[in-house]
Amino acid sequence: MSAPFLPSPGNMGRPLRRHAPGQYYLVTTRCHQARFFLRPEPTINDAVLQWLARAQHAFPDIRLHAVCVMSNHLHLVVHDHKGELAAWASFFLGNLARAVNRIRKRSGTFFERRYAAEPILDDEALVDRLAYVVTNPVKAALCKRAQEWPGVVLWADEGVPVDHHVAWIDRGAARAARGGDPQTVAGRLRIDPLPEIDAGARIEDAIRAREQAHAAERQTEHRKPPTKAKILRQPWHAAPRDPKRTPRPLCHASDPGLRRAFLEGFREFTAHFRDASERLRSGARLTLFPDWSYPPGQTLFRPAITASA
Repeated sequence: MSAPFLPSPGNMGRPLRRHAPGQYYLVTTRCHQARFFLRPEPTINDAVLQWLARAQHAFPDIRLHAVCVMSNHLHLVVHDHKGELAAWASFFLGNLARAVNRIRKRSGTFFERRYAAEPILDDEALVDRLAYVVTNPVKAALCKRAQEWPGVVLWADEGVPVDHHVAWIDRGAARAARGGDPQTVAGRLRIDPLPEIDAGARIEDAIRAREQAHAAERQTEHRKPPTKAKILRQPWHAAPRDPKRTPRPLCHASDPGLRRAFLEGFREFTAHFRDASERLRSGARLTLFPDWSYPPGQTLFRPAITASA
């Protein structure tokens, strides 16, 4: 048998997914051709909030801790309690794509590729990634403070849950009523603090530190953030001249030991998945894939639950 390998851009298109319960993730996805389909404006912001709220209603065990929607990509920090990340992402991103396409009066591909979901393994990395998400517009030199970005930026900044009231038109209920009038539904979008750690002050300190570091970078590079009016005038069908492409890390960890253990476990997971795929291709009908993986053409492979005697 060949030696286990670690997926990389050189040996496979994208990393295998392993969505075990109880994991924090940094979720990222980019618009097709890096175009500015999500450029901030009231209708786009409302669509984002609406479908986040509806996804939260459909999947209440996916907890949102941070959201940032840029003009051509978005980031979220989420906690997946039951291993439902893929179903949640399909619901949220699929409906958001259709909603924004209707607003833009366009059709076709909206997101460039499948979302990235990178596990966050420890408290320090969790605080760091949350601050990274919140300050993404500042990092891009589009504003000085996260609160100044005209798009959607959400986090629980005082260590307590933050509720956003959202309303939408339920056309499905009208269709079910055979032509009845569409109903307005009042919903709620909750952004949760990080419960396992006393993170409120740490997060705010991390956000301020990143904002100060990015301010120093702008000063060195003699860059000034554009005005809000200039951002809103940007053509939504345009794209950056040279979109940045950075390699996806397989995980985020401040502890090197945790990272090494994760990578070794992922090597074993990948080897098991490759072996099961080979058996499936050779015609074996009863093939066991690794727990919490996605076999070819199938849904999430959950571990068998045996009843206790």
